[in-house]
Amino acid sequence: MSALLRMGLLLTVLTATITVACAPPLYAQAASLSADSLVQAQSAQLQEAKRAHLWRVAAWGGANALGGLALAWASSRSSTSTRWHFGAMSAGWGVVNVGIAAGGLLAAGAPPTEPDGLLAAERQFHDILLLNLGLNVGYSAVGTTMLGASYYGIDNVGRWRGFGTSLILQGVGLLVLDGIAFLASRGRLASLLDAGVELSVQAAPTGAALTLQF
Repeated sequence: MSALLRMGLLLTVLTATITVACAPPLYAQAASLSADSLVQAQSAQLQEAKRAHLWRVAAWGGANALGGLALAWASSRSSTSTRWHFGAMSAGWGVVNVGIAAGGLLAAGAPPTEPDGLLAAERQFHDILLLNLGLNVGYSAVGTTMLGASYYGIDNVGRWRGFGTSLILQGVGLLVLDGIAFLASRGRLASLLDAGVELSVQAAPTGAALTLQF
């Protein structure tokens, strides 16, 4: 019995030694899979956010294009100049926005698969939205200036008021849409920067160890 007990203890110690020796590669593989899954999930989230934003812009543009054309068609350029010019400007902006959204959807490439690529893609999307927010404020400011100037005895009052009001509407509408996407992107970017995921391969007594640092 004592011999069997010693044999059992020896097998137990040997098994434990082998398990410990093999542990780093297994942990490394699990860490690698976990990191890959995280990048894939965040990459898919970014792609979905881009598509959702472009579809919202397309819907906004389509509504303006159809509504603007209907308003211009139902108005008279001479007797209801303000309404006609408002409809014409809104329709024009709508067509442009639909074209931009369609181009973005068609040109969408494969999602990034590396942490650095994901961070760069999120930064780019964030910066584009930030630029658009500034432009939207500018559109509204120009529209407000045109609307205000129409009350100071200028010619073609209806054109100034129609175009100015349409610019204000477009600026505010796009400001809301871009603002929603910008805040979401800012949150994702902050999450990526706070995570600070770093993968490094280091030599270990039993082989290579993959370190996942947050």
